[in-house]
Amino acid sequence: MEQAIFDGWRYLGLDSSQILSKTPREFSILMAAHTERIYDEYERLATQAIWNRSAYHAKKLKYTDLFKRPNGINDNRTADDVRERQKAIMERLEKFEEFRGKFDNEKGG
Repeated sequence: MEQAIFDGWRYLGLDSSQILSKTPREFSILMAAHTERIYDEYERLATQAIWNRSAYHAKKLKYTDLFKRPNGINDNRTADDVRERQKAIMERLEKFEEFRGKFDNEKGG
């Protein structure tokens, strides 16, 4: 228990009452998520280092040469693609008792 409190404070910034309110599984998930967050930050830093190097060595650099913001819209998907994906998700969820009968499959999504 002492190790969990120590790790919770050190890595997650949680005090002992917050740590003790978590189940061991929840605490394990939080610790794994924290590790992934650190890896994400390392990836961002590596990308930034590459961008800095590219910017430093480029003759004529434009902002879009380093980064072009995605527009968030996948133009390749159609409404039918979305409906099929939703239908597949609902069919998977209906296998679980708590979701059984919650979706009206007759309307097609």
